[in-house]
Amino acid sequence: MASEIIVPGFERNDERGLFREILNSGDWQAMNWARMKPGSTLGDHYHKKTTLFLYLVTGSAGIKTVHIVNGQREDFELKAGQGVLFKPLESHVIRFLEESEVIMLKSLKFDPADPDIYHHPV
Repeated sequence: MASEIIVPGFERNDERGLFREILNSGDWQAMNWARMKPGSTLGDHYHKKTTLFLYLVTGSAGIKTVHIVNGQREDFELKAGQGVLFKPLESHVIRFLEESEVIMLKSLKFDPADPDIYHHPV
């Protein structure tokens, strides 16, 4: 599987509350937060330069990917507390199966003059 489901590398749950280290690598320029409705989608595109990390705080999502060069396809479900990296040239679509809270990290911030978004249905 080219897309690895990433689970927290460290978790502390004590009388103070819950603390999770959800990712401990990468160089990120932007962080996005969203609350998505059941049945809504993100994606159906790829990036030539940008790497994305999607983490589900709550909810669940069906993920489909296709590498635009070699054609390798994947289809899997992401659950709350899991994340996934989308690498350049990997077209992706995310369909939210229930109301979901999402954090997304991007290696490059969005630039309207050069959005690095290329439509490619999965």
